[in-house]
Amino acid sequence: MPNDSVTAYKLLLYPHAPDSAPVATATLAAALQAIGFIAGAVAVPDGVFYPAGERFLQLLVFLGCSPAIELEPPADPAALAAARASGAFCHVYLTAATTLQFRADRRAPAPRCPACRQPEADWRALVERWRHDPAASAWTCRSCRHRGRLSDLHFRKTAAFSRTWVEVRGIHPAEAVPTGDLLACLQDCGGGHWQYGYLQE
Repeated sequence: MPNDSVTAYKLLLYPHAPDSAPVATATLAAALQAIGFIAGAVAVPDGVFYPAGERFLQLLVFLGCSPAIELEPPADPAALAAARASGAFCHVYLTAATTLQFRADRRAPAPRCPACRQPEADWRALVERWRHDPAASAWTCRSCRHRGRLSDLHFRKTAAFSRTWVEVRGIHPAEAVPTGDLLACLQDCGGGHWQYGYLQE
């Protein structure tokens, strides 16, 4: 990925079930290219990204009156690297990992218990414990004593656990939502039902 010191706004799409097996990036790329969501892969020094495809704007529903969406990547290599890192234009990364990953918006609010809806104030410490020991995924609500896993918490589209990610850079929170056609395409790729969220990271 580009410079970690730079943050970008992102729309993330991922399987709803954290236990889903990873979906191969080649499978995702082929399917998303077939429906016109992404164009061909562009190789860069730190990996591969996909520019917006010919139907990118039809496969997302933009909620603003006239959102300023930039689709063309800069031609200059240095400008391209900076634009990728900051999300100055819309482009896509595909990731499949063998181990479960957690991603969260830098200002994500406390997630809520799925049973009583009370917030879990210590969630960041619990996630850090889990990062160091993946077996430490059990969680108990201190309000209602509901027992589950950290991945059961309701993060309200600001964080998620997954092995597979479709990351669309350049989309601000609630600026756009995926259409049913896009979600159906992803579901056909594997992982069951897919959902989405928004991050700045």
